[in-house]
Amino acid sequence: MGILSIDLTDAARIQSASHTSKGDQPKWQLKSQWIKADHMGYEALSEVMISSLLKKSNVPEFVSYGPVSIKYQDKLLCGCKSDNFREKDEELIPVERLHRLYHGYGLAKAIGGYSSVEEAIRYTVDFIEKVTNLTDVGPYLTVMLELDQLFLNEDRHTNNIAVIRNNKSNQFRLCPIFDNGLSLLSDTNDYPLNDDIYACIARVKAKPFSVDFDEQTEAANRLYGSFLKCSFTKADVTDILDSMKPLYPPELLRRVERIMFEQMRKYTIYF
Repeated sequence: MGILSIDLTDAARIQSASHTSKGDQPKWQLKSQWIKADHMGYEALSEVMISSLLKKSNVPEFVSYGPVSIKYQDKLLCGCKSDNFREKDEELIPVERLHRLYHGYGLAKAIGGYSSVEEAIRYTVDFIEKVTNLTDVGPYLTVMLELDQLFLNEDRHTNNIAVIRNNKSNQFRLCPIFDNGLSLLSDTNDYPLNDDIYACIARVKAKPFSVDFDEQTEAANRLYGSFLKCSFTKADVTDILDSMKPLYPPELLRRVERIMFEQMRKYTIYF
């Protein structure tokens, strides 16, 4: 995996309202590619790691990220790039906004009113299927929650679940899995590099149906079944991290390796 260098000194950053409690990564669009820079730790490393591992899984559609070195305003930043996955006339619509369009308030508020995680998940799936005419939303959402559980994604808020609408035909399709940057303890403010990784893992809180990864994943499994299957190995993890040596220090790469090995040990059900 080569490291591409990109000079974004003269490029305009994309200004967008933050949909996450942790803020937005700096982003740029260059023709058909999106570029993101690290903001709170090593989000780009997480994106590259996870999308590379998903190539050895049964996940049908996901955004693929590659590592980049970014020059911007006399700074060198670690980042990642991805291709635009929207076709002509297509628009990405987060389900938070979709719910607001139909009901006048966001999905987060709606699911917050349910007493059980299962009810909140079922409501979300039924709502998406009703307004989009899509099917298999239950399995799609379940895979997403299984991935978040495996990779410790703490940022699956209702703006990071989305559908794609063709504004000419008004037809919808499911969005490829995207935005896994805040996984693998990548926020080094909340999970400092010198902290014990097991203590850090215990502190991570899930979204959006429960703060417990296992609780929301098991609820989805009861409703729709289990789906995620992975065939990557520890050697695959190490190889990907070794390819990132030009961007990140060895101690950080070894930390991510230990986190991945622990998650693979804990969730052998996916292998």
